[in-house]
Amino acid sequence: MSAEVLNLEQRKQAIQRGLQQYFHGSHLEQIVGYWEQEYSEQPAFVLNRFLSEICTTDELKQNRKDMLKQVLYELTLVEKGELLQAKKVETVSLNQMAQYQAYQDFTENVLAQVQAADRKDFLLELAQQLVKDQVLMQASLQPGMDLLSCVPSKLYDKAITSLYQVFCDFYGPLRSDQIYSQAKNLVKQKHPEADLHYLL
Repeated sequence: MSAEVLNLEQRKQAIQRGLQQYFHGSHLEQIVGYWEQEYSEQPAFVLNRFLSEICTTDELKQNRKDMLKQVLYELTLVEKGELLQAKKVETVSLNQMAQYQAYQDFTENVLAQVQAADRKDFLLELAQQLVKDQVLMQASLQPGMDLLSCVPSKLYDKAITSLYQVFCDFYGPLRSDQIYSQAKNLVKQKHPEADLHYLL
């Protein structure tokens, strides 16, 4: 049982739930208060000592093993819930990272196909298109900024559509479709974990 996973309040509630069939009302509160004062900073294996101190009658002494099982069970339940939650958060952030990298690689692949002579005008038109499509705000535009890196994750698909429109204006839909298809395949191979539906 790794106490680091759970905070004091979570452990306290688990102890309370584990003991509530043996102690009631203010007596239970006193016992939980005693645990908090004397044992909350101690590792889980000293629970046995805590239980031996609070089991003062023969009946309670007989139930001590069951109490220990119940308390450990409650602590494990809470810990599993916490670890599961942590895993979910970790998975979400890994997915976000994958989406970001896929988006970056996709847009970089497309921009790499813009001819050097067109680059300045292309980026100027892209900035206007991103503002028009409400992907970026006019006020946030700075000279020489990396336009597509400033896009919030929920607008990646809109930014890619804006980029497509500008690419069509410069090189026509046939060339644009070809470049987009190539970029999509490259990203698929490089980031199989990314969900391209959120991008395209």
